[in-house]
Amino acid sequence: MPRLLVINPNTSQRVSQSIDALVRDEAGAAASVQTVTATFGFRYISSRAAVAIAAHAVLDAAAQAIAEGASPDAIILGCFGDPGLDALVEMTGLPVVGFAEAGLLAAAEEHGPFIVATRGIVWCEMLSELVQKLDLGHRVSGVYSIEKAGDDANGMADFLSARAREVGATRIVLGGAGLIPSLPQVIAKSPVPVL
Repeated sequence: MPRLLVINPNTSQRVSQSIDALVRDEAGAAASVQTVTATFGFRYISSRAAVAIAAHAVLDAAAQAIAEGASPDAIILGCFGDPGLDALVEMTGLPVVGFAEAGLLAAAEEHGPFIVATRGIVWCEMLSELVQKLDLGHRVSGVYSIEKAGDDANGMADFLSARAREVGATRIVLGGAGLIPSLPQVIAKSPVPVL
């Protein structure tokens, strides 16, 4: 059975529990899952400085887990910005999947344009850069912050579907580890498919 090491780049145990539950639900009996939390940095990553520190924290968390006996076949970065992904691949030699990269590549496999959404203007800037790095600029019709939509699933679904319709997008990539508890409701309420 494949062994997955899941790393939460922020220091919130609550967020780690949400990430762990999501990964275990998705993996089912197909993989064993070990989730670890960054031991330093920020509870909420909301700036470029925080992302840089989170990248360091990710490397530290992986090194510590491996030193303590973890022998993963792959690593999942539980953050919709993938801090430290390339460095983690270099350090471990393992396949590393980040929430943002996985969402963008999954959306790109389907026909038509899509939008990307998360919380925070700075994250939107960094996600736009990731879109360019992955050469998906011609597929992404916009990157949006859902800050104005509030925390209500109905409000988020309405806001996102309106943005998608405005630009002719056929689906929405919505991410953010802190949004995990709201995702099923947003997906159920949005008339535009949400990944």
